[in-house]
Amino acid sequence: MKIERISDNQIKVFLSQTDLLDRKIKISELAYGSEKAQDLFRDMMERAFEEHGFDADNSPLMIEAVPLSTESIMIIVTKVESPEELDEKLGTFHPYKSPRRFKKKAPEGDGLSDVSRSANHPTWIYSFTTLDAVTDLAKQIYGLYEGTNTLYKDHTTDKYFLVLYANRNPNAHHTTVEGILSEYGQKHISTSLSEGFLMEHGQKLIQGKAIQILTKYLS
Repeated sequence: MKIERISDNQIKVFLSQTDLLDRKIKISELAYGSEKAQDLFRDMMERAFEEHGFDADNSPLMIEAVPLSTESIMIIVTKVESPEELDEKLGTFHPYKSPRRFKKKAPEGDGLSDVSRSANHPTWIYSFTTLDAVTDLAKQIYGLYEGTNTLYKDHTTDKYFLVLYANRNPNAHHTTVEGILSEYGQKHISTSLSEGFLMEHGQKLIQGKAIQILTKYLS
């Protein structure tokens, strides 16, 4: 385990495959918060305080897991100073106020396969205030974007969330597509954990081909 302090409010924790195997933790458990994952998180916070003076006892935390390879993962821990800051960073995604805020038990599986699946995190996640805005976007990027994409509705905020994965086409217009996305929606942190929150708390409206279906039937 290696910890780097980025700022007064943020650290990065690098976990190797050995770190996870020693604790008998699967990657999926980091997302859903098993007892072993909570113990690991407490160890991380204790070491961060001992090595870098990073004290998070009285702060809500935003936690992002970024798979680096099939053998390592980076955990970014950010202290959230205010609800406004949280809204700016994550929209509807809520902070972990303590390790006990993790969700349900992870499904069974071997650690290596869990790492591989987690590495396939979304390329982009954008939110929109209306379905018309999503439809207008779809018309603009249809033909430029051919990847898998799913549309969710969050009834708490009444927003629509579009989760997009990278084009497999090596000639894909990623920069152009991202520019158009930014014109119509608000960008959010895109990880497997972020999409997992939508899958658990949001309503899935169109799976796999949201852009294509919206363009065909609503444009």
